[in-house]
Amino acid sequence: MTKIYATLGFKLVMAAMVLALASIGLGGVVVYKVSEDAIKVDAQATVKELAADVDSVRGTGEAANRELVDRLTRMKVRKSGAAWVMDRNGFLIAHIDPRFRDAAEARQFIGDYIVNLNVGEQPIRQLGEKNIVHKAKLLELMDKYSAGFGSYNFRGETELIAFKVLKDRGWFVAVDQPTSTAYSELDRISRVIVTTCVVIAFLVFGFTWFAVRVIIHPYYREQEESNRRLELMNRELEASRKRLEKAGNSLTRLYDLSIAMQYSGFLESHLPLVLGVAQEHYEVDRILLFMPDETGKMLRCRAAVGNVFEPEEKIHVPLGPQGGGLYRAFLERRTITSDGKEPVPEENRIQPPYDRIRSLRSRTYAIFPLITKDKVIGVLGVDNKMSRRPLTREDVEAIENFSYKMAALIENTIHFQSIRKAAQDMEYRDPLTGLFHLRRIKGIAEERIGAAILEKFPLSVGRIYITNFKEYNERNGYQRGDFVLRKTAELLKSLEVMGAVPGRCYGAAFLVLFPGKNREQAQYLMAQFEKDLAAFSFYGGQRLVAEKLLVKTTVAEYPRDSGQSFDDFYAGIEEA
Repeated sequence: MTKIYATLGFKLVMAAMVLALASIGLGGVVVYKVSEDAIKVDAQATVKELAADVDSVRGTGEAANRELVDRLTRMKVRKSGAAWVMDRNGFLIAHIDPRFRDAAEARQFIGDYIVNLNVGEQPIRQLGEKNIVHKAKLLELMDKYSAGFGSYNFRGETELIAFKVLKDRGWFVAVDQPTSTAYSELDRISRVIVTTCVVIAFLVFGFTWFAVRVIIHPYYREQEESNRRLELMNRELEASRKRLEKAGNSLTRLYDLSIAMQYSGFLESHLPLVLGVAQEHYEVDRILLFMPDETGKMLRCRAAVGNVFEPEEKIHVPLGPQGGGLYRAFLERRTITSDGKEPVPEENRIQPPYDRIRSLRSRTYAIFPLITKDKVIGVLGVDNKMSRRPLTREDVEAIENFSYKMAALIENTIHFQSIRKAAQDMEYRDPLTGLFHLRRIKGIAEERIGAAILEKFPLSVGRIYITNFKEYNERNGYQRGDFVLRKTAELLKSLEVMGAVPGRCYGAAFLVLFPGKNREQAQYLMAQFEKDLAAFSFYGGQRLVAEKLLVKTTVAEYPRDSGQSFDDFYAGIEEA
């Protein structure tokens, strides 16, 4: 991953920050230096003018000294402005400029001078008054405003004026400054700003040239080089894509089949399809899948693809040394291989009589254990019996990975089948006793009747009814009554080892199918059940009128030549 300080954006941001700091620093230095030089030049010009003025003073003594002071004051007023005071009647009563000392002493009237008001401050009591003027005489300003700023023409010279009205004293205090002096500073500052902007413009141009040459051009050269490398990689990837396209199609089919097998639960029908896609994908001659049988003593072939010479049910080996490599792979949980170049080791040979199975004969093979989380559920045999092409290391690793997924798929499918069977049992069974309910037992009975007629073997049906169960329930409570029903169901389930199929009809009535048993055999089994039930001591049985639970049993054999439905046959048993 590219580090942040190596990216184009970071470099440009840092360069912009450097430019900004340089521009600000340069502008500050230029303004400071220009202002410093201007102050020096102005001071030198002022002192020259002052020296020429005072040089014309003649004489000595107090009169000459007063003349020097007046000339110094006039120079200061001409450069920095004057200050003066007017009374409420518009008469000048004080002025700092010696030129107007006589006018102040003579109280000359100046209240009719016109002021162009820029800013005016009114007393609070006059706020909100209308007819606010922007031009007014000095006397009018004294009446309407408490302070302000503007410009006026005093004795032929335009000056800036700032004033403050002292209402209690009746004075109009003002400070003025010639506009030529005030605006000369602004002109000098504007010239400095223009000069600084020009310098910064050249600096920006130089920075842009620097950024293009030093930052942007190398970056895009690097990008072009990366694009060339990417183009080469794309060509290689395109070639790889074409090689993998066929494998991808096979894997897609394999995935679809595995999902179908897992969610449909049809393990036997989908296994050959899955193995067929794997055979095509891995380009091998044969694949055989073995799993232990119900006894756990044999490894039987559950699915096979390729040139297989016997039916799957005839391909099996014992779970013992006679099973050779198949048994070792299952027992040792590891892959057994043979490249065909050397004879098969003795411990991997299938021993007689199973070596006569032609489908198990091969010298170029690999046997993979099907391992789930905690056990081995089978083995997967792969060989090239016909082509005799040895399996490469890559082939073995790929098929070994497939075997792990195949094992998980088979286990999930078996688990799904068990869940579906359990769900069906929950749907078909009575929740209290765990026996088949009446609708399900009738369905089973119809199937057994069809088999009995076809194969000509007997079918008997027994009915059990606890006649005083209602009394027991009322005297001992429904919880004790539920226990009676569960115990009765438990005793009926013990007949399942004899082939009986028990079920609960309703209430305290039960039904038992005896496939393959005639009436006498069924009566014997029912008598054993009655004996076991009577031997059990139920709580509260002595409280009943009969002092025990009473059970009525009925047994009948289905007449195979009658053509009766089970409902009609069972109705006769209920009436008996």
